Amino acid sequence: MSQSAGKPGLLQAALADGRISPVCRLDDLVALPVMAPEGHESDAIDLAVRKRETMELSKRTTLGMADLVEQLGARPRNAQIAEAMLAGLPQPLVEAGLQHERGFAGLEQQLREQAMTPLAQAPVGLSGERVNSLGEPLSMCRRKGISIWAGIAPEFGASTPAVAIDLSAFTSESGFEAQLAADTLSSVYLSAGSPEQMVVLLHGVRAAALALESQGEADCAKRAAALLALMGAMTSSTSLTKADAVRLGLPGAPDISVNRNLIIAIAPLRPDADLGFAPASDGLDGAPALTLSDEDGITQLAPAAALAVAARGQETVDQVQAAIDQGGNLDHLPEINTESLRLRGFSDEAIARLRNAIAEGLPFSAAFSRWVLGDDVLTRDLKLTPEAFDTDGVALLKAIGFSDGAITAAEAASDGAIEKAVLSVFETAGLTIPDEPSFVLETVRLARKHLNSMLCVDASLWTEEDVERAIAAGMSVWLGAEPEHVDQRAEERMSEILALAEDLAAEYEREATIPDLPAATMGPGSAPVQRTRLPDRRKGYIQKATVGGHKVYLHTGEFDDGSLGEIFIDMHKEGAAFRSLMNNFAIAVSLGLQYGVPLDEYVDAFVFTRFEPAGDVTGNDRITKATSILDYIFRELAISYLAREDLAEIGADVSHDGLGRGLKDGTREAPQPLPDEAVQFISRGFSRGQLPDNIVILDKKRAERVEAAAQPELLTPAEGDPDYLAQPCPNCASFTLTTLPEEEALHCETCGEETSPESIFN
Repeated sequence: MSQSAGKPGLLQAALADGRISPVCRLDDLVALPVMAPEGHESDAIDLAVRKRETMELSKRTTLGMADLVEQLGARPRNAQIAEAMLAGLPQPLVEAGLQHERGFAGLEQQLREQAMTPLAQAPVGLSGERVNSLGEPLSMCRRKGISIWAGIAPEFGASTPAVAIDLSAFTSESGFEAQLAADTLSSVYLSAGSPEQMVVLLHGVRAAALALESQGEADCAKRAAALLALMGAMTSSTSLTKADAVRLGLPGAPDISVNRNLIIAIAPLRPDADLGFAPASDGLDGAPALTLSDEDGITQLAPAAALAVAARGQETVDQVQAAIDQGGNLDHLPEINTESLRLRGFSDEAIARLRNAIAEGLPFSAAFSRWVLGDDVLTRDLKLTPEAFDTDGVALLKAIGFSDGAITAAEAASDGAIEKAVLSVFETAGLTIPDEPSFVLETVRLARKHLNSMLCVDASLWTEEDVERAIAAGMSVWLGAEPEHVDQRAEERMSEILALAEDLAAEYEREATIPDLPAATMGPGSAPVQRTRLPDRRKGYIQKATVGGHKVYLHTGEFDDGSLGEIFIDMHKEGAAFRSLMNNFAIAVSLGLQYGVPLDEYVDAFVFTRFEPAGDVTGNDRITKATSILDYIFRELAISYLAREDLAEIGADVSHDGLGRGLKDGTREAPQPLPDEAVQFISRGFSRGQLPDNIVILDKKRAERVEAAAQPELLTPAEGDPDYLAQPCPNCASFTLTTLPEEEALHCETCGEETSPESIFN
């Protein structure tokens, strides 16, 4: 053991700085495989796929049950629960909610937590010889979200104590801090109770090799092999060569205490590991990130990359900083840049927000979202509705006129632009990041004698040839699950289903505004009254008019026999309260009509009612003034459905069909042409284009009507009618005075009195 193994605070500092992970079970750090029996690899894959599909189905079902429970609310009444059960809520789910200590709200939360838990499934373990011979079954397994471990089975149990260490965190300008690493591992081992066996998982190997660039060794694989040799020397009787010590910046071969209970191993960190440990690079194969964002969102070099750059001098440091500034600059993006955005209405303030967001590494589409730009920019500068662009910046870019090609090009240039710019400077300065398969294979070849335990590398992106070479070199390979495959046909069908569901919900909501009364209501001593429902496809008309400057739309619906069955009243200028009252009034009238209340009753009750708005009516050829909205509506219904011409104001522009030609409509400057086809009177949509052929307008009658309209109207008394004078009778005031020539007197046919002409004309 190291002499400083008992230094207080050493272990806590290493944990806080992210140099090591907490001590835990091996399967908390590495996804250990379930090895398939030899000769039954295909069966093992099929079993794993079926298990995965079952888990996916269970997850979706659980989420659906959580949605059902949510609809009940936190404290549902028994009647609500009974209605939900009738609608399909399973009884066991109700019982679970009643028995849950936090009620239905607690059950919902529990179900959602269960549904949101990541699907943890052990990788399928295969022998190295079989990995490339399985072909499609292996690819299908990965598409389903199942990883593959191909090669040698791990020799450690799942409960073996383990710790992960980031070697790059122990590098400095002077080289690798071997003594600090040894002391840290000793402290970890003692804190774990000195177990008989503890696995030390090496991470950050490539990042550490990059940081050791200043030690004068041009071959990155040799520096990585030297690191592995050093860690092997800490846990075995082997010694570090002088050449390896030089590569690591150590003064000669270091004398580090040996602890044979620590076993060096290499394997990828499991994807769902949540231990607060994030190495600079994963295992032996992971590529180190060259740039990172600090707490303030400022992009800077990663520690390992910063050490490598600093060793090349200030000129290289300046070049890298310039690449960082340029890579995150909005001005350097193709098509979508400062100039093109300014032409589309972006202010300097908005462009500054975008520039900062992209410089901080925010994804391109997210940078153009509402939460980055702000509601003030969307409403004031772009004249857009902020709610439509919560997170989708692509939709915003399309809304202001950018094409899909321009957006794709800008996204490709923006995503990872800083990393690409820095990598270009690294290559120019000779700080190359080696190809992953070549680096791994060469490192293992050089350090094979120091790696006698579990050695697994992530080969998910490698070619089949590289995988075969790794297995031949005695390594195990990890083939991670592929990104979730989206069934495009299922996605399109689901979109159509959701659209239909929205339409149905809107229809149900509209029908719900007219509540269903009992099919039969029975009063004392009365017969049951049945409701007559309208057909699903119904006739009617829409009348637009303006009453006292307030626009009104009257929609009607008719029974099969043409009688009125429902009305809808839409107004646009009034407040929400008035519109809601009118809507509900129309519902009440519609219910009454469907339960048999005669339209005459409504007409008698509501015509000539007086309240604002009132006054002149435009848009209706039979009514020119109204004392209220209700007066106008029920006079219009009476004229149209009851032939109540006594309520109409017939003008000179009324045609033979009674529809008028729009002379009273303030929106028209000349009479409309007379109808000349049946389609003028019957809805082509309602009849689905099948217009009856027995409804015609005769040209002769039309000509007569036009000719009559052109002639001045002459009022001639009908044959046999008396010729009354224009003056009233002085006795009874009736306009029924006639002349008696033979008597030279005036006779009133109403009261029978005779009057001299002088008494009237004087």
